[in-house]
Amino acid sequence: MKYIDFYNIFKNRVLVDVREVRSLFPDFDSRRFYEWQKKGYLKKVYNLFYIFADKIIQDNERYFIASKLVEPSYISNESVLRAYNLIPEEVFFITCITTRKTRIIETLIGNFQYRSVKKKLFFGYKLVDSNGVVYKIAEPEKALLDFLYLRSDLQDENDFVELRLNEEVYREIIDQVKLQQYLSVFDSAALCEKINKLNKVLKI
Repeated sequence: MKYIDFYNIFKNRVLVDVREVRSLFPDFDSRRFYEWQKKGYLKKVYNLFYIFADKIIQDNERYFIASKLVEPSYISNESVLRAYNLIPEEVFFITCITTRKTRIIETLIGNFQYRSVKKKLFFGYKLVDSNGVVYKIAEPEKALLDFLYLRSDLQDENDFVELRLNEEVYREIIDQVKLQQYLSVFDSAALCEKINKLNKVLKI
C-alpha cells in the first residue's frame, strides 16, 4: 500500500491502531510503519498506536488517547477535579482509573498515569462525545472518591485544608446523595472518615 492511500483511509483517526489496520488489510506489510516513521510521516505514540506527524492533538483528543492506551480506563482523579475547577493546581499528567496494573506511560504527546482499582470500583463514569471524539470520564463525585481513596497521605484535617478545594464549586457540583451512594460501594471506613473530615473543613 502506498502512503498516500494509507493516509486517505486513516487521516480522520485520532490514533492509528495497528490492529485495525491489520484487520482491514490482512496483507498489509507492518514494516511500512517503521519505514513511514523514519520518513517522518508517522509518529509512534505507544506500542500499537501511531499518529500522523502533522496531527495537532486537541485536549479532547488527548483524553480519548488516554482512554485507548490502556483499556478499560476512564479519566479521573486530579485531571477531573481540575477540569471542574475543584482544585487550583495545574495537572501535568492525565490520570485514569483502570482495572489493570498501575503504571505511568510517557509519550511524545503527553504523560498518562493509570491507577488500578478492583473491578467493583470501576464505575461512576460517563461517555462524553466531544466533536465526534468519545471518551470515558468520571462524574465529579466519583473523581473525588477515587482521588481520596488513592491518597494514603491524607490523614488529619490540615491535610484537607491544604488541598484547597474550591468550596463554592464543591457545593455547586457535588451531589451529596450521590456521593454517599458511591461511597457505600467502596465499603471503606478510611474513605468515609476522609469524606467526613473534608466536609467538616468545607463546612458542609
